Amino acid sequence: MLLVSGCEPTDGSEYIPGSYSVRESGVSLRDGGSACGDEPGTGNCPDVLLGLEPGNKVYPLCQRRGQQVGENSWWVYVDAPGGSRGWVASWFLTCPTNRLPGIDDCTADHLT
Repeated sequence: MLLVSGCEPTDGSEYIPGSYSVRESGVSLRDGGSACGDEPGTGNCPDVLLGLEPGNKVYPLCQRRGQQVGENSWWVYVDAPGGSRGWVASWFLTCPTNRLPGIDDCTADHLT
């Protein structure tokens, strides 16, 4: 039986349960700044930890509203390639919804 989450890739790439693919070039994985965990965005999370490219898989830990990117104000705290952990705007992930289904809102426990 195939479990479907509602955000499987539509670009023909392999679906790995619990992961999402980056859909655009030059997407930044961000962190840093005292307000980053409270309201993620480019100004509050000034440190670029990693540049993500189309097809890179990320594994969401939690999500929170932050700076609007495109038509979406949700940001996702993820495990990314190479063991990095940080924030990426949900707008850049392969998912047809703004808020990722089945992913908890971030708490202080998620961010430690």
